[in-house]
Amino acid sequence: MGQPDQVNAGAELSTLLRQWWQGEEVVLKQDSVVGKLKAHGIEITQATLSRYLDPGKPSIAREEVIRALHTIFRRPPEDLPLALGLWERATTERTARNRTRATPPADPAPGPQRPSRRRPYGLAAAVLVLLGAGALWLAAPWESARPSDDAAPAAATPSPGALAVCEGEACTGLEPNYTVCRNDAVTTFVDADEVVGVELRYSRACKAAWARIGQTRPGDIARITDRDGRTQKRAQISGHGTHSAMLPAAHPRDVRACAVLAARTICANIPTSAGR
Repeated sequence: MGQPDQVNAGAELSTLLRQWWQGEEVVLKQDSVVGKLKAHGIEITQATLSRYLDPGKPSIAREEVIRALHTIFRRPPEDLPLALGLWERATTERTARNRTRATPPADPAPGPQRPSRRRPYGLAAAVLVLLGAGALWLAAPWESARPSDDAAPAAATPSPGALAVCEGEACTGLEPNYTVCRNDAVTTFVDADEVVGVELRYSRACKAAWARIGQTRPGDIARITDRDGRTQKRAQISGHGTHSAMLPAAHPRDVRACAVLAARTICANIPTSAGR
């Protein structure tokens, strides 16, 4: 499901990770690298690792994979900020591309039209209608101040320019990217599927968590549920993934992240080193 993310920063990141791998005195086989990643508490398949290391058809490596590879390949400290900077750029570019795809095309400009030969009866009727509407407004001016029953609700998340601060229950339903919770978020549980990626993202500072899915299709759902059955979920609109809003959680084990697909549900049940 889904296609690899092909963005410039993603290709740069894959190139850097491949240089880390091939820069070893003794180049490890990819299955050996997978084994070392699993020893770090990261569940990953060799096929997924191969996509992370292929600049020609790159997939954006997960943050915890980058950190673990930096340790496994014994790279100098300055290499990690460089890799994480590329990861940040790659995910930003992917989000921007997905938003561009979701923007409907502009309506084509109308072609030249012939002048109308109809008599101006329609214009006179429109003027009469407007005059009648104005009279009704003058008779009941308060009607214009009443909100429409189907008006869109106000946005529940703050502007990205000023990150909101929340903790526990106060984080319920908030968009994590618009809060300080994103600053210390780590992936605490992952799934075992070879294609679809499901992650439980957790912020210890906020005591809140959310579900993140990847390599999925529009219509698939990122869902997080707690022990009391409370749920936050979001359907993917475009691109290759999405994430849910947040639920409060004293510990990552108090919640469960899943990808709800058309024919099956995949959940993140494998703890990472950060989730133990």
